[in-house]
Amino acid sequence: MKLSIISKLFFLAVALVAAGGVATAAHAQSTPAPKLNVGDKWVYNVKSGIGLTTATYTETREVIALSGNGGKIKVTGKTVDGKDFTRIDEFSAPGTLKSGALCADEVYRFPTPLQRVSFPLAPGQRSSKWVDVVAEPAGTKGQINYFFRTRSWDKQTVPAGSFDAIRVDVLMVLDDSTPFRTATNCNFTYWYSPAVRGSVRERRAAQYMGLDQQAEYRVLEQFWELASFTLGKP
Repeated sequence: MKLSIISKLFFLAVALVAAGGVATAAHAQSTPAPKLNVGDKWVYNVKSGIGLTTATYTETREVIALSGNGGKIKVTGKTVDGKDFTRIDEFSAPGTLKSGALCADEVYRFPTPLQRVSFPLAPGQRSSKWVDVVAEPAGTKGQINYFFRTRSWDKQTVPAGSFDAIRVDVLMVLDDSTPFRTATNCNFTYWYSPAVRGSVRERRAAQYMGLDQQAEYRVLEQFWELASFTLGKP
């Protein structure tokens, strides 16, 4: 579906702020792309829900295949409505997604792999772009806007331990607007730590506006904390 005019104007402003591309603070501490192994496994404690309707569960992500063309990560957890799921996310390189879920549960395939972050990762990076997508399993074609910005390094303490991590903010506008509401806006923040080759903490929220622009409807509010990380075999 076409994005709403308001969403397009919002992300046009973001793109102008981002100066149309990626800017890197060369003097800042940086970290290279992680070298993943088959068997690398991350287990997260998750709190999901809005208001009093919340649930807690664990989500597991495990690298199950690697090749010269990227790899696959098996993700096991629960959907927004509490149903168990297992899916396979595919990537062409660390930080670059070929297919997988971006916001809530809907899986997208990317004709051109989506570069979610740029390695080496350092404070001061930012990028805003329109991305062609194919929603699975229906095969519906669309376009989303994806913006990310890296912040500063700090210490994050989670059940798995204390880690030096860099904060990454992500804004997305999906392609699901209708004549009755605007497109869904997804607001994510996560902290990436090179020590575990992935995130140690994540926050995800999503909402859309009604047609009259007077009411906001929250559809996603989730929090992740790393409970354990297991290193696979090189």
